[in-house]
Amino acid sequence: MKGLKNFKILFRYFKNDKLKLFLYIILTIAKYFEPLINAFVWANAFQALATGNNYDFIKYLMCWSGLIIFMWVIIQVPTDLIYNYLEKKFMENVSKDLYTKVTNLPAIAFEEIGVGEFINRMYTDPDRILELLNKLIKLSCRLIIAIIIVGISFSISIYVGLELLVLCIVMFILSNIYYPKIKKTQEAIKKDSDEFIKVATQNITGIREIKALGIKNNINRRIYVNVENLFKKQRKIGVDETFYYALNNLCYFVIQFIILLTLGISVFNGTIVLASFVVIEKYIWRIDEVVESLSEFGVSYNKVTVSLKRIDEILNNILYEDEKFGQKKINNDKKINIEFKNVSFKYRDEEELILNGLNLKLAPNKKIAIVGKSGQGKSTLFNLLLRYFDATKGQILVNGEDIKNLSEESLRTNISVIRQSPYLFNSTIFDNFKIVKEDVTLEEIRSVCKKAYIDDYIMSLPNGYETVIGEGGVNLSGGQKQRIAIARTLLKDTKVILFDEATSALDNESQEYIKKTIDNLVKTHTIIIVAHRLSTIMDADLIYVIDEGKVLNYGTHDELMSSSELYRKLYSPEVLDF
Repeated sequence: MKGLKNFKILFRYFKNDKLKLFLYIILTIAKYFEPLINAFVWANAFQALATGNNYDFIKYLMCWSGLIIFMWVIIQVPTDLIYNYLEKKFMENVSKDLYTKVTNLPAIAFEEIGVGEFINRMYTDPDRILELLNKLIKLSCRLIIAIIIVGISFSISIYVGLELLVLCIVMFILSNIYYPKIKKTQEAIKKDSDEFIKVATQNITGIREIKALGIKNNINRRIYVNVENLFKKQRKIGVDETFYYALNNLCYFVIQFIILLTLGISVFNGTIVLASFVVIEKYIWRIDEVVESLSEFGVSYNKVTVSLKRIDEILNNILYEDEKFGQKKINNDKKINIEFKNVSFKYRDEEELILNGLNLKLAPNKKIAIVGKSGQGKSTLFNLLLRYFDATKGQILVNGEDIKNLSEESLRTNISVIRQSPYLFNSTIFDNFKIVKEDVTLEEIRSVCKKAYIDDYIMSLPNGYETVIGEGGVNLSGGQKQRIAIARTLLKDTKVILFDEATSALDNESQEYIKKTIDNLVKTHTIIIVAHRLSTIMDADLIYVIDEGKVLNYGTHDELMSSSELYRKLYSPEVLDF
């Protein structure tokens, strides 16, 4: 019943195309009645031939059979056109919904499942679902035909009717033996496929680092194990399907022989006419078609219900709830004040607290730094400010309003982040800005790039702002990526800009450019820096020292040098020159 429940997802996408779907079903039914009628035409033609009436034989073949075949061709064209429309429309809509749903999932979903698996679910799972609907409709039509054929068979000979029923019962038993095996193996295949896509995506993304470390062969050996497990299960499902189809065919041919033998004896004894023999002989093929359709549908059904389940888990938030935001908006005329009040946080229930009753205030138009040893929750503060995660306890207030009550638009238009490795799209430099503001002009882009001290470099490139920067900005240095990311953020004009270890991996020249940019931004923005290199934040208006999830000390650089032992250790020459 769960499989049928998952099919609701499928039919939901046809609510605006019910008429087309209904017309497709009607045309398909009409198409499948052709062989039923055509068998009668041929039977009567052979009966006419057997009785010596050659004219009737020609009439049946030339007129009736030709007309039926012509009508079948006429019906086939609109049937295929409607199906093509329904298929493409379904794929378009479900792909959009899946992508939207995935982008609305919380950050924890991508940590636990991984990007590769989500891509697999979005791309491969919807691909064959509509094909199953097509098979279901065709199977329904063939079942109707089969019921009619069994009824006709009983009217001709009770023995033939019983023999056809035996065939159906045997097929049903075989299906119940093999379908559960196939479904179980298919679920395992999906899991292995997800793992393969996830690992392959990760490895290809980091291929330069893998080559540089000389670990390509190690990585290959690991992924080969995953591939071997995947194809081992696929071979197993192939074996199950092979035996299933083989037993189906064996049963069909044995019972076909018995039926034809029964019919032949009946014709010889004169209990049925030749026309009945011809009709049943042709109908047996149709029964075989139904059995084959049942087999294919059963195998496909068990495969596709796994895909439907996986789609359902995303569309109906079975695995994860969507990110939730409030409705409150930040007054654009006001400066942004941020306060952490007794905030505690841990990523998972079974883990220790990363933040433990933390209190701090972030005043507007200031350069504020957050420092501390590794693993003390500095970057976690940014994850909470950006609502990637919510505080386990306590509150984060933005202008006195709980951050949970703010709308997503209000949050994103007022707070932005610059990462140590900023993400740039594999497109032109111009397009990387256009994504932020669709109607942006080159003059606007150059203006923000000048503020980030990157315009001169871009203009020196052969293609200027039309230069393709490569996936993740691989064609740029770390400092160049940082400055483009800063310029892109300036185009958004958020009031609060977070710098997460933004200069820790840069050379001195790039660091100096970033520092100059930050110093200029403080005049109109609130700058919050998580820093490893303390030389970049010595002139900060306020520095918070975080230790064991709490604020240990705060003050200016000079104040902390005299009052905080931990700060003095962090400011040691070894750390300063790192």
